[in-house]
Amino acid sequence: MPHILRIDNDPNVVEQNHLGWTGGTVGLVGNRIEHIPDTLLNQAGLAAKAGTSIPSPFARLYLFDAAFRLVMNDLRPAQPTMYHVLVSHCLDLLELLFQAGGSPDLTYRVWSRADRLSALNQKAPLPNAPNRRHPHRVLAKALELDMRHDLANLQTFTLIYYKGALLGGTSPLTLVFTSPNWEQERQNKFLDPPKSSTGRVLFQQEYVPLESRDRTFVTYLSRLFEQYKSLLPENSGLTKFLDKLFRDNPYPLPVDGGKTLNDFNPISTNIEGFSTLQVVTGLPLYSVRADDVLREVEGNSDFVMLPTVGYYKEETNKNGVKTNVRPPLALASRMDVRGRYVKNTDWDSRTVIPSSLLNDLGAGGLLADRRLPGVDNVQYPFVSTDDFLEDFLIRMPFKINNERFFTGTVNRADCDFLLPIRKEYFNFFTLADLRNYLVLDISDLRVTATLKVPVRGQGVRFVEFRKTYELNEPEKVLDLPVGMGFFPFYRLTIPDQQALNKYTVLLADGTTSQATQASFYRFSDVVNRHALTSGKPQPRSPKVGERPASYYYKVNEAFDLVEIQLAHNDIPYRGIVMPEFTTVSNRGYEEFTFAIDFGTSNTHVAYLVKDQGGAKPDPEPLTVTEEDLQMVLLNKPYSGPGISRDYDRYSVKSSFGAFEQLEPLVRREFVPPLIGRNPRLGTPFAFPLRTTIYEREGLTQGGDYLFTKLNLGFNIDLEQVTVGDNNRYVSTLKWLFENKPNDTLNDLRVRAFFETLLLLIRHKVVQNKGDVALTKIVWLAPSSMTRRTRNRLTAEWNKAMQEVFGTTAYFQDEPILESLAPYFYLQRQGVLPTANAVNVDIGGGTSDLMFFAQGQRHYFNTSFRFAANDIWGGGLDETGAPSGRMDNGFVSNFLTYRSNNPSSQKTGADQTLDAFLDPKRRMSPEDVVSLLFKYDDHFQFTKAIQNQQPALLIVLYLHYAAIIYHLVQLIESQEKQEGGTALELPRFLTFTGRGSQYLNLLGTRADLVDYTKRLFAAYTTKPVPTNFQILLTDNPKETTANGAVLYQTATDRDQYRGNQTTAYWGNEPTHPVTFTYNETTVDTVGHENDFHDSVLRNVRDFLEKTLKNNSVSAFLGDFGIRRTQDYYDFLVGSDVTRSSVLHDSYMLAKLPLERDADARLAETFFFLPLKNALYELSKYIAKNQS
Repeated sequence: MPHILRIDNDPNVVEQNHLGWTGGTVGLVGNRIEHIPDTLLNQAGLAAKAGTSIPSPFARLYLFDAAFRLVMNDLRPAQPTMYHVLVSHCLDLLELLFQAGGSPDLTYRVWSRADRLSALNQKAPLPNAPNRRHPHRVLAKALELDMRHDLANLQTFTLIYYKGALLGGTSPLTLVFTSPNWEQERQNKFLDPPKSSTGRVLFQQEYVPLESRDRTFVTYLSRLFEQYKSLLPENSGLTKFLDKLFRDNPYPLPVDGGKTLNDFNPISTNIEGFSTLQVVTGLPLYSVRADDVLREVEGNSDFVMLPTVGYYKEETNKNGVKTNVRPPLALASRMDVRGRYVKNTDWDSRTVIPSSLLNDLGAGGLLADRRLPGVDNVQYPFVSTDDFLEDFLIRMPFKINNERFFTGTVNRADCDFLLPIRKEYFNFFTLADLRNYLVLDISDLRVTATLKVPVRGQGVRFVEFRKTYELNEPEKVLDLPVGMGFFPFYRLTIPDQQALNKYTVLLADGTTSQATQASFYRFSDVVNRHALTSGKPQPRSPKVGERPASYYYKVNEAFDLVEIQLAHNDIPYRGIVMPEFTTVSNRGYEEFTFAIDFGTSNTHVAYLVKDQGGAKPDPEPLTVTEEDLQMVLLNKPYSGPGISRDYDRYSVKSSFGAFEQLEPLVRREFVPPLIGRNPRLGTPFAFPLRTTIYEREGLTQGGDYLFTKLNLGFNIDLEQVTVGDNNRYVSTLKWLFENKPNDTLNDLRVRAFFETLLLLIRHKVVQNKGDVALTKIVWLAPSSMTRRTRNRLTAEWNKAMQEVFGTTAYFQDEPILESLAPYFYLQRQGVLPTANAVNVDIGGGTSDLMFFAQGQRHYFNTSFRFAANDIWGGGLDETGAPSGRMDNGFVSNFLTYRSNNPSSQKTGADQTLDAFLDPKRRMSPEDVVSLLFKYDDHFQFTKAIQNQQPALLIVLYLHYAAIIYHLVQLIESQEKQEGGTALELPRFLTFTGRGSQYLNLLGTRADLVDYTKRLFAAYTTKPVPTNFQILLTDNPKETTANGAVLYQTATDRDQYRGNQTTAYWGNEPTHPVTFTYNETTVDTVGHENDFHDSVLRNVRDFLEKTLKNNSVSAFLGDFGIRRTQDYYDFLVGSDVTRSSVLHDSYMLAKLPLERDADARLAETFFFLPLKNALYELSKYIAKNQS
């Protein structure tokens, strides 16, 4: 049977009597067309490729037009056809443009009819082409033919790209159309399909009628059709489709009556000349306003977070403009929390939040730029688990100090992990919230962090962010050998005292890379990443062996958190340190007075709190106890058994865990936790402290200095030999400006020492209810100090005050005399205020003598540089400055004694002594002797003198005798100046100052009185008063500072302001001179050879009256000092004025005075022949043992 090739299936056409090609008598007329089957019906899945064989370049546009024509008569099909799917795709694209027309995911390119046809027609003919026409010209002709009818007015259309893949374009027939290759191109580019604002995946093989779409989108389409219907072809499929839906629909669509197109924004293409996305000229497409989307989500979502602070609202873009971000949603992947999400859509518990949506808020990402997960192109802020919880843990080498830092553990359980909270949490919540909502569950195998975030829906409820860190996964946990210390540890909230919130933070980095970075933030500054510090400071000490590198951050205002960060194996690790500072919120009322006795060897700080009840309490040494801790470490103090002293909690190795190297670093370079002499404290650090600083080798001017380059040398008497240490101790700060005048770093050293004292003072006041504005600070200086030196020290005090307090108003520039101050305290120790008294304040570098002639209301003082260091020091170098030599007779004698009596087991004190004796340390003999006295029970330094070489005591007896001799001559010279008014010897002779402690080696108190009376008898005819007494206080160094405090607060101090500072020049009484105190210049005296000879003869007379006096010699003999004549001969020689140990000493000691020829005389010359001579005598005795 023949087969008829035809496209219809009309049964009236007979398939007979046909052979070959037989023409029909009629065409496809009448109802034969109805019998042509549509092979695409019920083939919805083929919609993407439909129409690809239609012989027209614009076939796709006509296909969509036809689809609308067909679907309008079957709006609710039992089974969607391909045409329903095409209509759905067109509506999907319109909805996507409406939701996200301005999104960076969508980009546009304009096709211009005139430009493109002109370009195609300009192609030259090809010789081998049919009719020699270029194919492009053929295409141009086809386009021109196709654009004669419905597309006649089309001058441009716009191609639409989604994330770089061609999605579709605009159409004058249906507004838009989709590309048949969209799905393939999407897959090739590995793109997730876009979603609607309700979370529906767009461009699927399904039919979604308009009535099932977002109400706002339906409203927009209705208004667009109403306003621009005239610009659409009258008989286009879309026109008929929308006309039926909106005007002839038995099922009215949901439309918001109050909205117009003015409630939406025309879509911008960002293309020059075509700034608005238009279908045809005058017919723009619109998108929803961002504010409307934000308002709708904020007003209706059940997952809007309930922040307790609004710092997140301060978010700004890179240009500093506020983003006006809304309260974010709180969402977690696959969270099983019911509630309305966006629009009328509930949250889908299967929703996963991809990392691509989480721009890093900590690295500049903006919350306002985020788009909600599970839906597409809904730009609304949200936060998720990764925003608040870190991906990795940082484990410290010790337990964290949960008494002072928030750890997040239940009931403050022990923890060695930094908080895995991201700092961005505090853009929304407070530390109090974190305490309530964070739970860290720590086991041997894992750490689970659970953070509850309050959201609004259905009353207040919570979304849980949770992360589990498996401890057996190496990359999940980083062991970080780092320690931290904070100084101070309080926070002032009083508005006008914010300038006092200044901190130094130590970061000790034991990592090999030393890449650990600390950033300090206030909660309010986190949102825009404004750290209070920038970058990492230079290391104070580099990492050497197991010793960590040290870095000191200076934070000049209050901060709330520290972010620790580093990269390891290209993995970023972060953790939060949350100090719980002592909060000072009320202005103090206590009135503090501090006195600083800035001594040559030691410095003491005493203070007194004004008693409102009229009592007269004694001054106290400055202390730091657990009640007012100033420096707090991140590691937890030991709290186990076996602790009897507070300091042990902060120093035992177990408190530092696996990072024991931190403890000596803190002692050396930072501030000890506790300071004080109370046995319960048990700390090795107490005032008086050594006047020394610890400085980095290669110290230079410029930049920050305190702690970063040098610090108060708290640890000097605990120092031990350390390989590779790049720091050293510098002592005798008081006289640096004179002893080393050309050293430009002296001001830095002195200022750093002063600043540290003032910081301790400031913190003491603040933490003990003190009113900073009522605080008074005074200092002491000897009258023998030159005006130039005193002025330079005063300048450094003022700079330090400005740095620490922000003002110099609390500081008294003019120092209190070291000779005057002790008297005010000694009156409380038994000195009768009506009796004549002399106080001798013996320091390390100067001695200050004050005479109180109460009967005559006459007070005078003098000062001279003859003190303890002239006993224990290394003599003078060729410039007349302290030499630092270690061959002092006392040191040599001890080293011999130590060698003959070796210790069975070395202690820490022994190691410290070894460090002091190491030449690389450049320590002074004064430092060594100070250490030996401090640990005398262990070293038996005193015993080594008394048992092995008691003859060395003659140096001490002569030192004391020289002061008594000069006192007698001073009194007698004052009598002459007062016109013959008799001055009696003092009833009370008191000694203060750390240097006076050597008097305890001269016998008992009765022995000293006896010796002094014998000296008086040898030196003067004046009678010794009945009941003559010598007072030695238990803590002589403290007496001066205590007295200064009492002087400053005394009501009767005015009578002492007129005390006369004077000097007896040291000449023989029979050879008077006319020098005037503080007027005669050094240059004038330099030419007075007779005067210099007279001084030497006067010293010879002193030695003769002492060493050749039978009474005195007998006394000395009782203490094993037999060869006094030998010592006399050694010192005086054959010609005291030309060739003697005294003469050589005199010539050396004069050099510093003569350095400034214009300087005014301010001290006696009497002691100059003895300064180096006593050192030589000690060597002589040690070498020639008897």
